[in-house]
Amino acid sequence: MMHLDNILDRCVSAGAEMADVFGISRKTLVISVRDGQVESIKKAGPGGIGIRFFLEGKMAFAHSTDISEGSINSMIPRLSAMAQKTEKDLFAGMPGPAEYPKDLDIYDARQLNRPVEDKIDYLKRLEQLALKFDPSISKSNGVSYEEIVTTRKLANSKGVRFSYDSTFYRIGISIVASKGEEMFPGEGSMFATLFEDMPNPEEIVGYYASQAVQLVGGTPIEPGEYEIVFTPQSAGSIYWGLNFALNGDNAHKGYSFLADKLGKTVAGANFSVIDDALMPRGISTRPADDEGTPCQKTILIENGVVRNFLYDYKTAAKAKVSSTGSAYREDYGSTPGINHSNLYIAAGKDKLEDVVASLKKGIIVEQTQGWGLHSVTGQYSAGINGILVINGKRIRPVAGVTLAASAEELLMGIGAICDDIKFHWDMTSPSLMIKRMKVGA
Repeated sequence: MMHLDNILDRCVSAGAEMADVFGISRKTLVISVRDGQVESIKKAGPGGIGIRFFLEGKMAFAHSTDISEGSINSMIPRLSAMAQKTEKDLFAGMPGPAEYPKDLDIYDARQLNRPVEDKIDYLKRLEQLALKFDPSISKSNGVSYEEIVTTRKLANSKGVRFSYDSTFYRIGISIVASKGEEMFPGEGSMFATLFEDMPNPEEIVGYYASQAVQLVGGTPIEPGEYEIVFTPQSAGSIYWGLNFALNGDNAHKGYSFLADKLGKTVAGANFSVIDDALMPRGISTRPADDEGTPCQKTILIENGVVRNFLYDYKTAAKAKVSSTGSAYREDYGSTPGINHSNLYIAAGKDKLEDVVASLKKGIIVEQTQGWGLHSVTGQYSAGINGILVINGKRIRPVAGVTLAASAEELLMGIGAICDDIKFHWDMTSPSLMIKRMKVGA
């Protein structure tokens, strides 16, 4: 196996004005349990390298799982030939060497070293707790455990060199609640970088099973305007749209409803959105992005005002700003693109139960289906499942209705932001109360 530096040297010798070599390897273990029995245990260890080769501002890219000397020797001449046939990129570039943050605590050796039998026992216990949670829980569709150990490496012709290891853990659950002939699933996944940060089994079960129990048997309600409370899970229909709208490439191309809003107020003064790649033990914490730019904490919306977008090196050059260290490659076969790290809507000070008690005619939205907040048009539209609240009292489950609003109505209409944020996902939010939204059939 050739060292990344040796591959880079050969690119430069072949005439590359700039080049980088990105290597990634993953070791994955996935365990599935259903009805107390192990359904599957899968292990994988994919890995490889990707090479970007720049000649006169033109870029060629190739990747391979074979990084033997013979494979590399045949790949580099092809890259040189390919580069001469591509279009020149006026914004092509790469970062130079830098100091990278340390002590981010993103590798968990202790959990990796636990026997597989212990991980299976954990899943069996989780499923048993779910089935005993409430008499209405009628069946399990299975529970799962996933662990991924990732090693990322990069070398470029400007002197960047880095390598780091990280771990990722996921617990998935899927159960069903029944009420007469009605059925409703309680399902989802929670993540952690260090397994000890994963909620305990009782909390995981309580989070998803209680949703199924509360929402089974939902029916439509009369159309009109309602106060709306988005729980952390349903708030995904808002922050997913914001994630794409705050992507610097989308903004530069005009594919974002926030494209011309830099420095302008788009939400209430209690609303902030942050992307923090340096959050200790965060799901997507990392010292450097996949181009070699040091990662950082970026305030995107501050007290309702758009302050920044997320950028990789190329898009930052187009926008005449600095990269936010947001370049990401899905695997060795991908070129860099912009992606969030630990993106979240900042928590407020309100208590969820106090907010619910204040509702005159409202809905607690637990789940959504559909677009949610559209990153280009800024329109919000989604089907919902939730709980009807009248004069502060939970009345019954709601289903078969839709929510609609403009981005201005949604973001400027935020009346309360709760303190119940949990960092068990790479994008998250506390519960949010919107003063008024249209509910339709």
